Amino acid sequence: MRRNFINLKIGAILFLILIFYIGLFFISGLVSERQSYQQQVIHDIANEQIRPQQIVAPYLKLPYQVQTTCNDEQKKSYPCTQTLFIAVGAETTNWNAQFKVSDSTYKRNIYKAISYQNSMSGKGTFKAIENESKRDYLWEQAEIIFPIQDARGLNAKPIFNIDGKAYKFDFSEQSQGQRGFDLMHLTAKQYPELVQKFQQGFKFDLEFELEGLSEFSFIPTSYEMTYQAKGNWGDVKYDGQSLPFKKSSEKHQFQADWKNIALGKRNLENVSLCENSQCFYQVLNAQNAAAEAAYDSRTPSNISGISTQFLEPVNIYTQTDRAIKYGVMVIIITFGCFFLFEVLKQLKIHPVQYALVAMAQGVFFVLLLSISEYYAFALAYLAAAIACVGLITWYLYFVVKGIKPALLFGILLGVLYGMMYLLLQSSGKTFLFGSILSFILIACVMFITRHVNWYQSEQQSQ
Repeated sequence: MRRNFINLKIGAILFLILIFYIGLFFISGLVSERQSYQQQVIHDIANEQIRPQQIVAPYLKLPYQVQTTCNDEQKKSYPCTQTLFIAVGAETTNWNAQFKVSDSTYKRNIYKAISYQNSMSGKGTFKAIENESKRDYLWEQAEIIFPIQDARGLNAKPIFNIDGKAYKFDFSEQSQGQRGFDLMHLTAKQYPELVQKFQQGFKFDLEFELEGLSEFSFIPTSYEMTYQAKGNWGDVKYDGQSLPFKKSSEKHQFQADWKNIALGKRNLENVSLCENSQCFYQVLNAQNAAAEAAYDSRTPSNISGISTQFLEPVNIYTQTDRAIKYGVMVIIITFGCFFLFEVLKQLKIHPVQYALVAMAQGVFFVLLLSISEYYAFALAYLAAAIACVGLITWYLYFVVKGIKPALLFGILLGVLYGMMYLLLQSSGKTFLFGSILSFILIACVMFITRHVNWYQSEQQSQ
């Protein structure tokens, strides 16, 4: 006859919980591994096919000459002429972006990436340039610059209408950047009639279609700007130095509106320093790229933009990993119910039987991960829960030698998995719901065991 039966059983249960907890670490590692495969696929698509897009609104780049002093190799000074640039933005602009988002265009095996087709249009007005500083402008070298992160996303060269006449953007000689940033331009050298437009001011219309991956960033350069983005995707995140003043989101639709009078002027001061695509890459990615290389001291530290990111409706790897974090709670509750059943009904359950039930619940998370990679997460969760609860209920029928106790355990497990699913869906109130659930569970245990004489139960087990 064993002594201290209850103490030994509690020790065995705690040991099994520890083993189960270690097993969850391995399953969590499997989730991370599968997620890294998905991220690698997205990375490969970005390198080989299309990437997230950034565009800078068109602006006028106007060179001028100044007389200065230069030094020769012997460090002797001599008078010379230096060419500098100013960047002139539109006075007012109105932009509209219509996104058609899909997660089926780019995929490899079971992994897929979110992409979009952006039909974008803009209207605006450039004012006449007042030469108050008496600069020696080189009008024949003036050009309209239109930087695009990855021109592979264009299905045609953008058309820029100036006072009703259409001009087609072409690639600049400085657009051969190692990072894939492309500069498109219209030059007065190619179209001499534009000199008069640049001097006197003009109205413009711009329309183009641009394909990208998961995120689109718009960099305004006008002194006053309105921007509206809408599309067929419900899970959208807005970022950048300006957030929408009005936004709405439904299951398969979103719309957001911006209005700003500060971003454009700040951006013009930054982009005026850039003469090639590499500089633009450094400007637009200064925060991320600062650790990669030391830039020229003249390179601006940041640029202000508007970002729209398209998210997965349900990230199966994040959801599965969150579910694993509740795994210990599930097994503690399950083992606690077994232990109470032993105490109240004087029916001994062997530690091996505890272990088998714990293994079945561990397999639940593996099933959830594997099924959710092919089907919707909610369906995968339901299928894995039914399989796990059904298996354990069937097994307990032989352990407890009765259909009613087995069904009672099955119902309890079903409710437990249902509560865990609700916790997964309520990310903002998880802590609140979790604390309430914990209170309810401990209250139930205290209520059920309120008349149990634990010393007597220990003596009966000896």
